[in-house]
Amino acid sequence: MGTTEDGTNSIDLLANCLNQHAHHAQWEAVWMPNDPPTPQQCEQFWTDLKANIAAGFAMPANWVSPDGNHPIAVSPDGGDPGPNPGYYGTVWHYVAYVGLAENERGRFVRVADSGFSPWQYWITFEQACTLMPPKGYVKAAAAPIGAPATPTLPGPAPAPSGGATADLLYAAMGGALTVQRYAELLPAVLESLRNCDCTTENRVAEWMAQIGHESGGLRWMEELADGSAYEGRADLGNTQPGDGQRYKGRGPIQITGRFNYEQVSQWAHSKGLVPTPTFFVDQPELLGTDQYAFRGTEWYWTVARPKINAMADNRDHAGVTQAINGGMNGFDDRVARFNNALPIAGAFLPANNQSAAPTAPAPAAPPAQQEQTCLTGRPHHHSENPPTDQQILDIRAEGLCTQALVFKIAEKLGLDAAGIYQAARESF
Repeated sequence: MGTTEDGTNSIDLLANCLNQHAHHAQWEAVWMPNDPPTPQQCEQFWTDLKANIAAGFAMPANWVSPDGNHPIAVSPDGGDPGPNPGYYGTVWHYVAYVGLAENERGRFVRVADSGFSPWQYWITFEQACTLMPPKGYVKAAAAPIGAPATPTLPGPAPAPSGGATADLLYAAMGGALTVQRYAELLPAVLESLRNCDCTTENRVAEWMAQIGHESGGLRWMEELADGSAYEGRADLGNTQPGDGQRYKGRGPIQITGRFNYEQVSQWAHSKGLVPTPTFFVDQPELLGTDQYAFRGTEWYWTVARPKINAMADNRDHAGVTQAINGGMNGFDDRVARFNNALPIAGAFLPANNQSAAPTAPAPAAPPAQQEQTCLTGRPHHHSENPPTDQQILDIRAEGLCTQALVFKIAEKLGLDAAGIYQAARESF
């Protein structure tokens, strides 16, 4: 760049350097000369950042950070933000923005910082805006001449022969999680591709594109909001108090509402994927777990929107996006993800992963001669006197429900529920 120990007076030097060496895009310097920046400059920065991240590019920036405005680490989800970077004095410094988040808490920017530990951290969008003046940032303005007009994520190498691996899933999903985490998710992904009838490379790539966009590369299996906004939504089947939060969006496509939870449960039970036809209605939180999150995806892909695979075969990205999203939100990112996943899609075809095919769990048989009660789902009148065996079954069921509730409360409080339970058993 021509940087010296006296720094650089122009961020154009960074844009020029990137254009010489980073040929996968054309880079353009954007100055933020006003301190504080104008609202228009801030909104333009956010628009540019979203476009850069969606296209798979980090966005370098030049900071001026005085004593009164050192970066403060935050957490988008309200958890532990970690330590603040160890800035001191006034710092003139290059960083890279490598991610973003937007939720009910606000907007957040992920910073890669080569100069100060902890090296990566989140700051608020507002602080990012105040750290750049009078310098600015460098954006990937356009693809180079001759390149596809649609921005693409960094393309992985062609798929090796054989089946899918965690590394390939990492590449197909844009590296939003660690390879280890993708290794944990890989069996469920392969099973979901089978259940979605993704038997062509176009279908697999479209699945990776749409699911990757909707879930942020499989980061989000549950809606960030608490679901209270859905309370009383009869169109979603939320007719009972608490249904809004109980049936909030879960799974990578975020199945929402009691009615849809009922539909997913009945479909999954008919396929032998869950033990009861009211499985997710009774235990809605399971639809956000690794084991069951993709059940909603499979139902939506094949039942709620049964034309998706045909559109995927024709590379009708607009049609699939409309079917998944109800609009065209994030269309460029979805197309970019498709192009990124297509070279390795063959590795995920069911035919190449036969050994990974799981055996569907057999539906659980009800206990012999069990009469259903309020716990088991079948109606019974309070004036009835169930047989002794039935009363014992009911007491055992109630005890198990209570135990499960206690375990859940202990887990929320950070207690070792299993250890406490084992210690109690041993004390007897």
